[in-house]
Amino acid sequence: MLNKSLALGLLAAGLMIAPTAAFASGASQSQNNVQNTEQNGAATNGSTNAQESNSINVQRQISSIKNHAHYGGYYHGNSHTSQDQNSIQGTTQNGAADNGSTNAQTSNTVNHQLQGAGIHH
Repeated sequence: MLNKSLALGLLAAGLMIAPTAAFASGASQSQNNVQNTEQNGAATNGSTNAQESNSINVQRQISSIKNHAHYGGYYHGNSHTSQDQNSIQGTTQNGAADNGSTNAQTSNTVNHQLQGAGIHH
């Protein structure tokens, strides 16, 4: 939760510093990620079924645009940039245990996304 708050804070700070950065110079960036894990197991007669799933997704987009002043210091042009990131992560774990058996399941999902855009005049 702390990482999500930090990421949102950095994004908000970046937009306050350079609000036009999200619409600079016609650049377009897109990233998609789909991770699905399915685990099925059964433990009977004193045996153990252990399942572990780790899903990690890291996406990073950086866009740096240099604009030059024209016509008395004003930049004239149709400038925009688009950055999209999508992540779908799913884990399904099914297990059964009977007669003193053990079914242990662990799932860890991490999704880290960073977007940065900057305009240099």
